[in-house]
Amino acid sequence: MSIEAGSPGLGKDVGNFALIDTLNQWGITHYSGVNGGGIIHVTKYLEPLTHPSQITDGVPRFLTMGEYASGFMPLGYYLASGRVACSITTTGAATKLGSSGITDAKLHNIPSLYILALNSIMSIGNAPLQDVSHYGMNIVPQLQAEVGDGCIVIDDINRLEQDLDKAQRMLHDWRPVVIAFHPDILSKEIEVHVPKRERARTLNNQDVEVFLKEFPTMAKGRRVIIYVGEEAAFCPNIEKLSTELSELLQAPTIWSINGANAVSGKNPYSYGYILFGGNDKAMELWRSINQDDIVITLGFCPGEYSINLESIRAKCTWHFGAYPYGYGQVNGDFRHRCLGDYKQVRGDIGLALEAVLPHLKAIGVGKDRPKVEQLEDLNFREVWRDVRKDCVDFMAFYEELPKHWQPHSIGFDDVCLSYKDRQYVTQRQHPNIKFWTPHHGSAMGGSFGMGVGAKLADPTLHTFMFSGDGCWRLFGGCLADAANLDLRLFIINNGTYGIVDKGLEVIIPTVEKPRYHSKLPSIDFVAAAKAHGWDGFYLKPDLSNMKEIMDACYTSSGRSILVDVPMDTEQVVGLNARLLNLTAQAYL
Repeated sequence: MSIEAGSPGLGKDVGNFALIDTLNQWGITHYSGVNGGGIIHVTKYLEPLTHPSQITDGVPRFLTMGEYASGFMPLGYYLASGRVACSITTTGAATKLGSSGITDAKLHNIPSLYILALNSIMSIGNAPLQDVSHYGMNIVPQLQAEVGDGCIVIDDINRLEQDLDKAQRMLHDWRPVVIAFHPDILSKEIEVHVPKRERARTLNNQDVEVFLKEFPTMAKGRRVIIYVGEEAAFCPNIEKLSTELSELLQAPTIWSINGANAVSGKNPYSYGYILFGGNDKAMELWRSINQDDIVITLGFCPGEYSINLESIRAKCTWHFGAYPYGYGQVNGDFRHRCLGDYKQVRGDIGLALEAVLPHLKAIGVGKDRPKVEQLEDLNFREVWRDVRKDCVDFMAFYEELPKHWQPHSIGFDDVCLSYKDRQYVTQRQHPNIKFWTPHHGSAMGGSFGMGVGAKLADPTLHTFMFSGDGCWRLFGGCLADAANLDLRLFIINNGTYGIVDKGLEVIIPTVEKPRYHSKLPSIDFVAAAKAHGWDGFYLKPDLSNMKEIMDACYTSSGRSILVDVPMDTEQVVGLNARLLNLTAQAYL
């Protein structure tokens, strides 16, 4: 850290400095949130982030940004770079504002750091402002209930070194970590030394041996289906490796929303996204899995939008994955989500594939495989496209958009129609852009903070967020904080909570529409963006200015850009399988 000896108010012999200095040694240099209250003696050791040129200078910096958006910043940072960032919240309500990001970090196994202030020890029981003790908000048990021992309470300065060592170990286990400290404890004198340790890529060789011994015999003459989850997307060279596996086994390959980032768009055995917004061929395949099939999962996405409360119906499921505390696991595995046998190959998915592929090829596993159709079009539904004249055809929008993607791009889908419809239309991953969505927690507005995080991780990354007019309500006030970050925000504007509106037509069709509570007052989003220092465009219904907009999006101007996309809420593109679950629940 660049703190000169004798800097006023910045002593280097206290816990506040030790905390930031240790994190800096680990490579954590980007922070966000709103200063004040119990965190001021921590944040004073951070330089302000006021210009994009400062992002890569290696100095620990703090971006002032509302807590809700800030809570998602570490997620986008990790998804863009594989590195850890930190959201800081002060005592009280700020913690609750930032905690939606904590939830999605847990549900998507994203190592993220959150620092928050508790009340001073001496004030507990004396009704302090923003009382988070057991007399007030009682915040620590709430956090412990969510992240377990990932909530680390600093209540003894002599244990700080041990606490920080524990935090690093948990981040290595793909877990979010919350450091909750008492300001009067962390301000005490201490010297700490917790050096950075790299996460090791590990592989259980015994599991590999069992797979190579049992799988070839088991799979002989049987159909093998490959299901790719989001864990695989973080492995080096994964698109090539997953394609080799699909081709060797002639295995139809399906994937979750985020798992698509581990599958090459040129994989000849692609069958598409499953479940929420899933492709027709992928869903047909998913429904056909039976006790004669073998399933290999590269990672395991257990959520309702990924496998819809269902179990895998195969004769045997081979699960490749390294997460020791993955979301959805029970007793360390997903045995409870498989109707047939369940076997694991524990360890780094990339290393596992590098280990098994040469052996499978050498023994001729790829010979005499059951015939599998190679598909070009993954859909067969007829989608209604006769939209209002003042709206874009959402099918046409997503058919046109991929023509404009340029290399080194990243996209985030928010909790709106875009996180259901994009994958249905585009079918496969585009080679120039990876898309991510925090769908498990289904927290609206998260894409904005994730986009900010991605830009802080790599300011050269062309960063796009697709958000709804309902999602806007949760982050709109933060636009000014990111006006100079060259972000690209597309607002899917249909004047409606669209997923609610169309979903309730299925769930409660006999109830009159005003009781859906889904309509939204109109906002001029471009005017609002410009008022916050952004540039803005209105996308024309015939898409005639799409090229102009996308050219502007790929021209670095030093200003962020918002694009208003007018949409007809009556158009249904991707399907929502979860609606049947919600319909059934009404009759339980």
